[in-house]
Amino acid sequence: MDGTTTRRAFRLAMAAALAVGIALLVPRPAWASIGDDINSWMCGVLRDTCNWIFDAQAKVLASIGVDGVLSKPFDRMLGTAGEVTLFDIARGVWKTAVLPIGCGVLSMVFTVQLIHLSQRMDGNASMPAVREVVFLLVFFAVCLFLVQNSFELMRAVYEVARLAITRTTSAFGSGGAMDLAKVSIVTTEDSVPALVAMIVVALVSWVVVIVAYVVALVVSWARAIQLYLMAALSPIPLSLLGLEDTRQVGVAYLRSFASVCLAGLIITVTLIAFPVVLGGLNAASAGAGAAVDTVVGGLSYALQYLAMCVLLILSLTKSGSWARDVLGG
Repeated sequence: MDGTTTRRAFRLAMAAALAVGIALLVPRPAWASIGDDINSWMCGVLRDTCNWIFDAQAKVLASIGVDGVLSKPFDRMLGTAGEVTLFDIARGVWKTAVLPIGCGVLSMVFTVQLIHLSQRMDGNASMPAVREVVFLLVFFAVCLFLVQNSFELMRAVYEVARLAITRTTSAFGSGGAMDLAKVSIVTTEDSVPALVAMIVVALVSWVVVIVAYVVALVVSWARAIQLYLMAALSPIPLSLLGLEDTRQVGVAYLRSFASVCLAGLIITVTLIAFPVVLGGLNAASAGAGAAVDTVVGGLSYALQYLAMCVLLILSLTKSGSWARDVLGG
């Protein structure tokens, strides 16, 4: 072997050794670490998307009670499409049509009371009869005041309930914001399948919340229309308070009107409590002392969320009957 061949072999050996050394010094790609980073990033995106959906749902429902129909003054409950409002229509009907009827019914009630009093009068007991006549006149004056100011009196009752609604919303706002990372067992581990299941059910629950929003609006609007109609017709039942045989009709009317006003507070509390209750949900564990499957936990949490949305709809539709139960109706 000549010198040239030897030098060439030496150079090749040195190059191979240098390549091996460089290969040993260069760090190997951390494929596992990259996979964990991607999984963590995907979980973060999915978790933030779920939180955005939940927060948007809470804001949609809060718009009904905080600044919506439930907290509007009596003369602007349903807004206006022009110069004439539903309040103007209700007050016009009360003044031009119903108030004369109420005064007529009150006159008839007063006449019946006078007839009953005259039948009880005795020639030897004129003084007690005079006291009864004076008492009847005072009672008639009170009833006449109630009938002639019935619309404003019903408006005052509504404003008391509205004051309770505004104070409630001022104290608690629209309810606590729900954070999936704090309340759900899904996020104890970065489980993409569990969070994908949450996304699917969150989208379904978004549809349910839209239905709940529509139901809440319908219930609130129907309540406003009912209040206007009851206020417009108030002279007739209030005029029946003067007769003992029909007094229960007037009392039942006052109780019904108060329960409709109170239903607004119940709806407001329900809407405020909805995100708070959702924030307190805990996914069911797979068993005591056993490791919780994150997919099972995520589905359990999502199903509880859907159940609460359905319960919200039922609560809104039952708010009127709950208010009547409070007042013993």
